[in-house]
Amino acid sequence: MSKLQCYHKGCGNLYDPNENHSEACTYHPGAPYFHDAYKIWTCCDKKSTDFGTWMGYKGCTRGKHSNEKPVDIVKVAAVKEIRPEKEEDVIVWKGLNKSGKAEKKEPEERKDINLNVEVTPGATATIEKKLKELSEAAENTEIQIGASCRNNGCSLEYNGSNQRDSCLHHPGAAIFHEGMKYWSCCNKKTSNFGAFLEQIGCTAGGHKFRNTEIVSKIREDWFSSNGFVTINVYCRGALPETANIVSDGHTLRVALKHAFGNADVNLDYDLWDEVIPEESRVVIGERKVEISLKQKHGTGWPRLKFDPELDAKNETEA
Repeated sequence: MSKLQCYHKGCGNLYDPNENHSEACTYHPGAPYFHDAYKIWTCCDKKSTDFGTWMGYKGCTRGKHSNEKPVDIVKVAAVKEIRPEKEEDVIVWKGLNKSGKAEKKEPEERKDINLNVEVTPGATATIEKKLKELSEAAENTEIQIGASCRNNGCSLEYNGSNQRDSCLHHPGAAIFHEGMKYWSCCNKKTSNFGAFLEQIGCTAGGHKFRNTEIVSKIREDWFSSNGFVTINVYCRGALPETANIVSDGHTLRVALKHAFGNADVNLDYDLWDEVIPEESRVVIGERKVEISLKQKHGTGWPRLKFDPELDAKNETEA
C-alpha cells in the first residue's frame, strides 16, 4: 500500500497506514498564538521570532497520524503547508481588545495578595554554593587567576598581569524589544542573540576582575499564552526569602534581592487588565524570576501596562 500524508501540525510526514500506531506521530495539538514578534505553540510554549524556526519545532505530543486533509489548508512556502486555526481558537490582538479597567466603575476596595513563590532545585543549589564562595572570597582580597571580567562585552580572564589593561565593554543596559537585541550605549541592533553577545564593546575603561564584584543589572520581557500573562525578570541569584511579590488584581509589585543579596529589584506594574492573584504563581530560577498571572478575561493583551489616555483613545477610535 502506498504511503499517506499526515496533516497534523508539526508532522507533515508520509506514513504507512499499516504501521500507524499511538506513538507513530509527533505533532502539536495546540493552537498557534501570535504576540508581538513571537510565534508560539500553545501546547508547549515553544516560541520564536522567526517563522521558519517556529514552524520547524518538533511536535510535543505523540499519537496516530491523520490523513484527513482540512479544507482550509493554505500554502506558506513552496514545500510547507499549515492548517490555520479557526479565528476563535487563536488569540491575536487586532487593536480592538479593550481593557476592563478602561470602563468607568465605582471604586472598590481591593486587597493585596502575596503570590505563591516556588524555587527550582537548581536555584537553591546555586544560591547555597555562591553564598559560600562569596563568604570565602570576602576573606581573600587577592584576585584569583582565571577570574573573568564582569563588564558586559568583555570575556577576558585575569592572568596575573593584565589587571591594568584597557577593557572594551558595554556600559549600557541590554535592551530586548520586538525581537531585537541591542545595548543602550551604542544601539547596534540585531535579532540574533549570539551576534548580540559577540558585539565588541563601545567604551574603553578598566577591567573588573574581583570575584566579589557582581553585575546588578536586570532586564524584563513578557508574553501571554493559555490564559496567563507571564513576566520574566532576568536577574541572577534572586533570594527567595526576600521575595515580596503582591497583586490586588489590577496592580503588581515586585520587591526582592538578587545578585545573591547585593542588589535590589523594585518594580511596579499597573496591569493592562485584571488578573486573579490566587491562581497566579512565581517561580524563582537560577537566572530569572518567572511571574505567571492568571487572566480574569480571555482577551489578548496589546501591552503589559495600562495607559488610561491611550486606552481611552483606542476605545474612541474602535
